[in-house]
Amino acid sequence: MQSKVNAIRCALMTAGVMLLVTACAGQGTSLPELRRIVTVEDEAGNAVVLADDAGSNIVMLNGSRIVRLWESAAMPVPLDIDEDVGATAGNAYREGFTGSSFYVAEIPPGSDLGNIPLHKQESLDYIAVLEGEIDLVLPEQRLTMRRGDLLIQAGNMHSWVNATQQVCRLLVVVLTGERNVP
Repeated sequence: MQSKVNAIRCALMTAGVMLLVTACAGQGTSLPELRRIVTVEDEAGNAVVLADDAGSNIVMLNGSRIVRLWESAAMPVPLDIDEDVGATAGNAYREGFTGSSFYVAEIPPGSDLGNIPLHKQESLDYIAVLEGEIDLVLPEQRLTMRRGDLLIQAGNMHSWVNATQQVCRLLVVVLTGERNVP
């Protein structure tokens, strides 16, 4: 098994920008520290680093730590990016938002339906368990997800329960969606 320093390397193409989240030795937490790298092309067409940090757009929601990494407001995404929209990305599920969102959610031990009630959004979510384990709660079923498990969730009712003694870190990509209601 690889060491924790190099255990997780996830590369995603979202918002037309390569965002690399790498697990590095953590400081002051049981989880490895995040590293977010944003690369773009400059005016001459050269690949350059726009941001290299741990992600500073952090909010607490229902007791969970959310690190907002990036968002795009349209599809297809414009690739002439000259600012770090991860620094100002909002809630992926906010009213009126259309596009994609990329964030990390850290769900603390003991979180249950009292902290995160059953809910749904008009979105298609891609979710990967980076560290720990978590129970995905559906109205009639409960599934335990562990490190390396992946979820594709299409706007259905769900919640999360962390019945373990460790924080669970999820990597989430949200694409806003719509239902064809007859």
